[in-house]
Amino acid sequence: MARLTHDVRGGRAEWSHPQQVRQAAEDLLRLSDAMAVALQQMAAALDPRAPTSRQSAAALHLAGQAAVSATNHLRTARRTLH
Repeated sequence: MARLTHDVRGGRAEWSHPQQVRQAAEDLLRLSDAMAVALQQMAAALDPRAPTSRQSAAALHLAGQAAVSATNHLRTARRTLH
């Protein structure tokens, strides 16, 4: 994942072969799945009585929902790439 991030940011990511695209989709799927779980756990861990915690929890919850959506789309992409 670190290599992929470094290559993409540096403009050196290679997408010329379908295997490279499949591997990147697999890597991103694992990351987005873990991110969705972590964001939901972080939101649940905040104190709901504190106003700033409520705002933070709401933002984390929305980010978690977006990660779940990304995970679902990546799963669809992975199925169609194989």
